[in-house]
Amino acid sequence: MNEPRVNPPAAMTELRLVVWQFVRIMVQLETVTKVRGGSRAPSVYQEWRGSWTEIDRTLERLGKTDMEAFSDLMMNQDVVLRCRDRSQINEVTRTAENVVAQLDDLMRDARGDAKREEELQFERREMKALVKQLRRLGRPGNKPRPSGGPRPSKPSGPPKRARTRKA
Repeated sequence: MNEPRVNPPAAMTELRLVVWQFVRIMVQLETVTKVRGGSRAPSVYQEWRGSWTEIDRTLERLGKTDMEAFSDLMMNQDVVLRCRDRSQINEVTRTAENVVAQLDDLMRDARGDAKREEELQFERREMKALVKQLRRLGRPGNKPRPSGGPRPSKPSGPPKRARTRKA
């Protein structure tokens, strides 16, 4: 007799984000979750919440005790996350696009403060590069990468990426 066929699960896609990018994305997802209510939270937020809680607690502790380690974690370390399908990749893409729009607003507010404008320009440039890579991953016909994620091959900021945190 014919037995039902079980389709193999779709390949998970790993995303490798710098911790500060992850923080920006999760803060945005958290805001959406509060507006929609917990039961309608974005699926990525629900799945990444454990990693988010751990990193947020670590950053909070380091912010009070060791600013050098805080900076290192935010700017030089990665978090590796998984998306189970293209819809989650597209969810992250839309969220990153919203972060870029927020950075645009912050840049308008920071006019005249050269240091703040420079910081925001760096963040915006890096987030836009991330959006571009996420869009490629989310297109039909593109095979998800099993690992490596959408990290730019040549970061536009200072040398970094010393260590990786697996979430």
